Amino acid sequence: MDYTSQIRTFGALGYTPERIVNILNLKRAEREEVISRIRTPGDGYNSAYLHGNAVGEYNIDAELAKQAEQGDIDSIESLETRKKERTHLDLKRKLFGI
Repeated sequence: MDYTSQIRTFGALGYTPERIVNILNLKRAEREEVISRIRTPGDGYNSAYLHGNAVGEYNIDAELAKQAEQGDIDSIESLETRKKERTHLDLKRKLFGI
C-alpha cells in the first residue's frame, strides 16, 4: 500500500516516523519498512515527509509573520527564535544527515 499522502500530511504536523506508523496501525515488517523508507534520503517516503515538514513549518512561519506585521511582540520573538532553530537544524542535517 502507498502511504505517501498520509506521510506528507503527518510530516506537516511534525510527527516522528514512529508516531506515523503507530497512527497508520502498521504491523512489524511493514512498520520497519516504512520507518526505514522515511529515513532514507532519496526515497519517495522521505521526500514526502520532508516536503510535508517544510510546508508545515512554512504555514506556522507565515501566520507568525502576519501577526508580527501587526506589531505582536510575542510573534516577532517566536519568529526570530524559529529562524535561529531552523538554521541550526538545517546545518545539522547538512553536516550529519540528522
